Amino acid sequence: MVIARQKLLKWALVLVGLGLVFYFGSRTLESYRQLQYVHDQGFDTGDMDVNDIRPWMTVHFVAAAYAVPEEYIYAELEVDSTQRRRDLDVQHLNEDLRLGRSENGPYPAVIDRLRQIILAYQKNPVVTGLSDVRGWMTLEYITNSSGIPTTTIVGELGLDAFARGEAPPRSPGSDSEVSIRKPLSELANELHYPRGPRGLCEDIEAVIAQHAQEVQ
Repeated sequence: MVIARQKLLKWALVLVGLGLVFYFGSRTLESYRQLQYVHDQGFDTGDMDVNDIRPWMTVHFVAAAYAVPEEYIYAELEVDSTQRRRDLDVQHLNEDLRLGRSENGPYPAVIDRLRQIILAYQKNPVVTGLSDVRGWMTLEYITNSSGIPTTTIVGELGLDAFARGEAPPRSPGSDSEVSIRKPLSELANELHYPRGPRGLCEDIEAVIAQHAQEVQ
């Protein structure tokens, strides 16, 4: 009886081992195929076509490959900030949006929307330095683009006080209680910011311009 149990345990361990080998081996093979596709289509050299988007790509990958802000893509797709994930792939994004199959071929319909979004942005890109702040941007994006710390922007505009429902102190360096990953359009409404999203964008532009003058 003991010997039989030992043999059964050994076979079980062998099967588990084979399962792990198959699982990780298939993932490695899939990763290799994806890297090969990236190289073949010119994604690693900046020479790519919008028709090369595939369901396995993440939104973050698409944004980086086509030099389009991830925040802009999500905003154009009207995806709420609470549903945005760095590891979300195109296939699952299509399922979340319930778009179904494309009318133009056997692929997720969201790919057609991504192509349109990318081409539209490339016609009117945002200039580095952010002289033009837009509602789809986040404080994190603005910080990365302008080099101005989020705590500085939050402090100078008193956003943390708005988050607490208090009168803004307008003092730089305040501790942030504000979500830096929410689009400004959402953030302004959440904070009940004066003049709404447009007012917040214009005030952030003023902060950026002021700091640009100080640097010169």
